[in-house]
Amino acid sequence: MTDIDKHGATDFVLSSEHLSQKPLEVSNADFIKIAFQGLAYQAGEGNSPCPLGVRFHGDPCHGNWTAVRLVNESIPSAADENNYYTLSVFRPDKAGKYSRKKELFSAQYVIGLDDVTPKVIARQDNKAQIPFDRITLAPSYVLETSENNFQVGFFLKQPITDPRKADELSKAIIAAGLSDPGAGGPTARLMRLPVGCNGKKHPPFQCRLRVWEPGCCYTPEEIFAGLGLKLTPEHLQTTAIPIIQPSQVSGGSSVFTPSPEFNIVLETLKSKGMVKKRTSSGKYEITCPWRSEHTDMADTGAEYWEPDEHHPVGGFKCLHGHCAGRNIKDLLEFLGVNPEDAYMFPRITIRPGEAKRIVIAVNTVLAQTGYFFQRSGRIVRVVRCGLEGRLAVEEVNASCLLVDLSSLTRWQHYDGRSKQMSVCDPPTKYLQAILEGGNHTPLPELIGITRQPSVKEDGAIRTESGYDPETKLYGDFKASDFTVPEAPTKEDAERALNGIEALLKEFPFEEECDRSAAVAAILTAVIRAQLRVAPMFHVRAHLPGSGKSYLTYLIAIFATGDDVGASNFPTNDEECQKLLISLLLPAPPVIMFDNLTTDIFPHKSLCMVLTEPVVSGRILGASRVTELSTRTLILSSGNNVGPIRDMTRRVVPIYLNPTEELPVTRQYKRPELLEEVKKQRGKYVSCALTIIAAWIRAGSPKTPSLRTLNSYSQWSDLCRYPLLWLGRPDPAQRVFEVMTEDPEREQVGAVFDAIHGYFEKRPFTVRDLAQWVEAHAVNSEVFGIFEEAGLVCGYALDRKRSGWWLKHHEGWNVNDKKLIRIKKSGKLPTYQLV
Repeated sequence: MTDIDKHGATDFVLSSEHLSQKPLEVSNADFIKIAFQGLAYQAGEGNSPCPLGVRFHGDPCHGNWTAVRLVNESIPSAADENNYYTLSVFRPDKAGKYSRKKELFSAQYVIGLDDVTPKVIARQDNKAQIPFDRITLAPSYVLETSENNFQVGFFLKQPITDPRKADELSKAIIAAGLSDPGAGGPTARLMRLPVGCNGKKHPPFQCRLRVWEPGCCYTPEEIFAGLGLKLTPEHLQTTAIPIIQPSQVSGGSSVFTPSPEFNIVLETLKSKGMVKKRTSSGKYEITCPWRSEHTDMADTGAEYWEPDEHHPVGGFKCLHGHCAGRNIKDLLEFLGVNPEDAYMFPRITIRPGEAKRIVIAVNTVLAQTGYFFQRSGRIVRVVRCGLEGRLAVEEVNASCLLVDLSSLTRWQHYDGRSKQMSVCDPPTKYLQAILEGGNHTPLPELIGITRQPSVKEDGAIRTESGYDPETKLYGDFKASDFTVPEAPTKEDAERALNGIEALLKEFPFEEECDRSAAVAAILTAVIRAQLRVAPMFHVRAHLPGSGKSYLTYLIAIFATGDDVGASNFPTNDEECQKLLISLLLPAPPVIMFDNLTTDIFPHKSLCMVLTEPVVSGRILGASRVTELSTRTLILSSGNNVGPIRDMTRRVVPIYLNPTEELPVTRQYKRPELLEEVKKQRGKYVSCALTIIAAWIRAGSPKTPSLRTLNSYSQWSDLCRYPLLWLGRPDPAQRVFEVMTEDPEREQVGAVFDAIHGYFEKRPFTVRDLAQWVEAHAVNSEVFGIFEEAGLVCGYALDRKRSGWWLKHHEGWNVNDKKLIRIKKSGKLPTYQLV
């Protein structure tokens, strides 16, 4: 115990060095026994005065605050509950019921201070923030109730039995800036017990006892002297005074105050015994403060509701005519609660030199909402848009951020004219710093959105919707719509595959490998958000009305239940890049190119989207480059068109070949197939998940001799091998066929064969090639091959174009012939076919 000198001062100043490094173990029963000098055990089962307590699970904002006696076995001990005790003891009313009412007050045993922090910070309006160095009396205990936020208690040598003296001490503490005006006196004040949690935090914060000195007990006079308190005359305003004037705030001071742990309005109503019952979530029937004005003084018709989106400080309504026009403002005035304290928002205080802390604070607040994320270094949010209310990813701009922060936080700054904190809007410079700073550490990373459950690496199904930190995906689905066996077998997978193939029964696939490719496209649609990269799927036919678009829309339903709009295929790479960047911005489940009239050209940007998990590009209308996830299923369709050159390995073709002369006149047995699948989407998506999960649980068997599709090993594992395991043809068979039949490849092979027929394995230059080609007659087969390749100008070989052609095809291996460039002396490049 710290000695107090004859002048009533102490040499004690609380600091972090006084805190135990590890939480101290003191049970709630022992704590109550010592704090109340054994009274809790002496009270027994009689009607003697005793301390009261509150206990409940979850968020204190929605807790049951009904008080119970803290005697013997009734003292709470569960570490996963919010556990509180009263600073005072209370006697029962005439009916033998205990409650925290002023008229039932018996004696005060503990002095409690809340919101004590090791960092020196300025007062947030009426919200007192108490720095460690303001605690100048050795405490009986210090309890950490959230990270770096403490409650400090002082045990009394003898209890205060006079309610007026207890009230004087409480007012003196408030006047000294050591408590909130709305915190209530000794009849209402609750403090946390050492064993318990703070359910307001997510996850709940386990309270930690950091100082335990029960021998430090004081008289009220020693409390006054040790904390520097003064008696407060009744006519003085009992509002918290600034602990430190803003001009004295150091560069390390805090700028962020979390949202209040308790609803001060509700607590004040409870302390006055005005809360009658909870009528619904966040709403309470209360005694009207102006009951005396009601007809017959009826105590009915008054309701208070807690702050929400539409009522930021809560609401009040009384149905009696005498209270017409009264609202929450009048109720707050009656209770003596500052309207600013009624906001249940975190507070951000603007101070020079604290930009970094403010940015971190805002990111923290945004992260707690559950719908703000970071994506490729930018702040994004998930929002519902369109008539169907589909979920999309939207990048946050300054205007959106201003509106969002106004409903999530309260900003304030020190007003030099009024010499107090004043509410303000977030300044533009801070909005820009938040958006453009690049470091959004508190915000979780978002890769994309999935419209159905996902498959874990062990084959289990992740059915929880919302954000998943492991996959960094946001699940937008209703888990009950999907049913997958807990441990699916091969038989389950076969039945599921039959169910999917039944949907494809009426499509005129050219071969069975095309049907298998369509199933692979469906599997890809279901798990596309999980795959780093995946190939594009192209449905090809010879005639209109063959069912190309219908099949692509059917596949798209497995990716999303929303309607998907089709886009025109771009004609050049610049157009392609702009189009893809704009389409990928909202993280769509599907991008569809319908009714192509040209081959699928290998635009550089499209090639990258199909083989890279992230691409970068400049946003239209903005002067900056952004990075975007490519986890989107890409589909296309067209008559007699398909992938060429570098696109052949990136696209899985699906061929349709109806036997009818006019396929458009064909009659279908299930003409409403798309609507049917939409209505039972959960059932059919579950079939796809069952196939993949069963393959994983079977040990992920693979076919050793199967040709590898480079860049798409993960896709092959989850969408190709399961079908081979179930005895279906290789869905990638057409990929290898198209690569072999690629027109450019065939043309290169013809040139290689012609060169090899003359030079065999001898080295040659462009000059050698020109002399040999020009030596042949105009009508010779050799000359025709080079002419078709565009290497001839008139009756001679175009040497410049031929040089570029050889350079471009260096390293190509066609028809078992590989073109290489060999190092030889001289200026002309020398090549060889090996």
